[in-house]
Amino acid sequence: HSNTITVTLFGQESEVIDVSKLASDFSGHGGGDVQMVKEFKDLLIDDNLDIKEAKDEEYPMTVSEKKKEMKRDYNKKYSLTTYIMFFFSFAFVGWLYEVAIHLVRDGVFVNRGTMYGPWLPIYGFGIVFILFLLRPFRNNYVKFFIATVLLCGVLEYAASWYLETFKGMKWWDYSGYFLNINGRVCFEGLLVFGLGGCAVTYLVAPILDQLYAKIAPKIRIIICVVLVMFFGVDFAYSSVHPNAGKGITDYE
Repeated sequence: HSNTITVTLFGQESEVIDVSKLASDFSGHGGGDVQMVKEFKDLLIDDNLDIKEAKDEEYPMTVSEKKKEMKRDYNKKYSLTTYIMFFFSFAFVGWLYEVAIHLVRDGVFVNRGTMYGPWLPIYGFGIVFILFLLRPFRNNYVKFFIATVLLCGVLEYAASWYLETFKGMKWWDYSGYFLNINGRVCFEGLLVFGLGGCAVTYLVAPILDQLYAKIAPKIRIIICVVLVMFFGVDFAYSSVHPNAGKGITDYE
């Protein structure tokens, strides 16, 4: 009969199943639905169950495999375009952060930084240096945090010294802060930078990298070139006419 299937167990025919009756019992009404009968027959045919290759090799993922996947993510080497986009992303975030501080504290908008565009290069360079130079320490959280604090301290102190020496102005002053060094760096700021650098390295950067990867390679290159061009023009102009004034370099 076309609606019966012989079940073979260990090479021996053991039972004949009436698929239409089975479908009828399962559906709860007599007669058996034609489509359901067909689906039952398909399920019981050995050839249909003989899967040669898994359709999704990544699922299910064990806990150990997931940990390896996460570890591989934050340990990866980033491309040049990704580093450029990291630079501008975090330079913009740094600008927003400092603008927000003055907006909340003083109630006024202040375009922070030595440049005129919506970016603070020290934040962008800081993140790029952390991701590129401190990669050997990523598997040791304590060493990575300490290295991040030291790197940010050196970068911030050097930038402050350079601006004050060659531009004759201060764009930040930590005098009076706990454990400050010549007003250029302080314990509170370095602690924030250390924690922020760790958060970016282990969480934010891998996520951003995945988002950037969704952009077509040619479009990414165009975006990077355009951003670098605008930044170059701003840098050239602000080198001669730096952004200064109340809330920027005037601390009185």
